[in-house]
Amino acid sequence: MIRRQELVRKLQQQTADYFKGKGYTIAKCGYILEKRDNWRNNIILEEVAEYIENEKRYREQSNIPFPLHKWIHHGLSSQACLFNLLGPFLANRDYTTLQEIFLLSEPGLKLIGNISSAEFEFEDRNIFNENQGQPTSIDLYVKTDKDEKVFVEFKFTESEFGTCSVYEDGDCDGANPKVNLDSCYLHQLGRTYMKLMEKYNLLNNVEYCPFTEFYQAYRLLLFALENNGYFLLIHDERNPTFLIQYNGIKRGIYKRFKQLLPRGVADKVFILSIQQIVEHLEKHAKYDWLAEFKKNYL
Repeated sequence: MIRRQELVRKLQQQTADYFKGKGYTIAKCGYILEKRDNWRNNIILEEVAEYIENEKRYREQSNIPFPLHKWIHHGLSSQACLFNLLGPFLANRDYTTLQEIFLLSEPGLKLIGNISSAEFEFEDRNIFNENQGQPTSIDLYVKTDKDEKVFVEFKFTESEFGTCSVYEDGDCDGANPKVNLDSCYLHQLGRTYMKLMEKYNLLNNVEYCPFTEFYQAYRLLLFALENNGYFLLIHDERNPTFLIQYNGIKRGIYKRFKQLLPRGVADKVFILSIQQIVEHLEKHAKYDWLAEFKKNYL
C-alpha cells in the first residue's frame, strides 16, 4: 500500500514533468501553473475548457454561481481532474457512456431512466437554509428522464471529507446534539443540517457529533436524500484515505461512514474509482485524450 503523502509526491513530480513537457509557464514548484487565469492549460481537451467557459458565462448571466476552485490551476486539483475525466461526456452530451460508468460503481448504480442532463458545480441554498457564506456544492449533478438524481463528489488526493469548522476552531466540544439540537451552533444559525440528520435517523449511531469527522459527507448525503436521489463518491483507489484494499481487507473512511448509516439510507450511497472508469474507457479506442489523462494523473 502506498502512503498518501508518497502518492502526492509522486503525482507532484509527474505533473511537473507533464507541464514542462507542454511548455507551460509554471510556478517555482513545477506542478502549479504560474497564474490562476491560465487554468485552461490544466484541461486536456480544448472543447472541455470551452464548455466550462461557456457554462460559467451562462450561469453568471443568470446569477447562478459556477465556482472555479481557488487552485484550479494546481496540477493536483480534484476539480480539474474531474473536468478532464468526465468533462468530455458533458461537453458532447454523451450521457450513454456516463450511465455505463455509473453502473461500474459498488454496489452498482442502475438507473431506470436515461440520463437527460448533467452539470458541474450544482448548488441549492434552500436545502439547508444556507443564506450566507459558501453553500454546499455538488461536484456533478445528473438527472434522468425518470426524474432520478445522482449527486457526485469527486476526491483525488484529499485526506478527509472535511470537518465542521466550528468544531475545528475549538468552539464546540463535539458532543452529539441529538438530545438538544440547539446545542449545535449551526442549528442556532438556522441551518437545517441537524433537523435533517434527525429526520433520517443519522444521529443515533455515534456518541459524538458525526460532523466532527464526516461533515461534508453528511451534507452531501442529506442533499441527495432531500432530493430523493443517490450519493456517489468517485475516488482514486491509490489514495488510502477513502477506500483501499490491503491484505484482503477493505479499509477507509468511506467504509466507516457507510457503516454508520441505517440500511435504507446506506442503499442510496455508492462508490467508484477513477481507475475503474479509465479501465472501462480503454476498451473504446475512440478516446484519444485518455492516454494524456493517464500520463498526467495515473
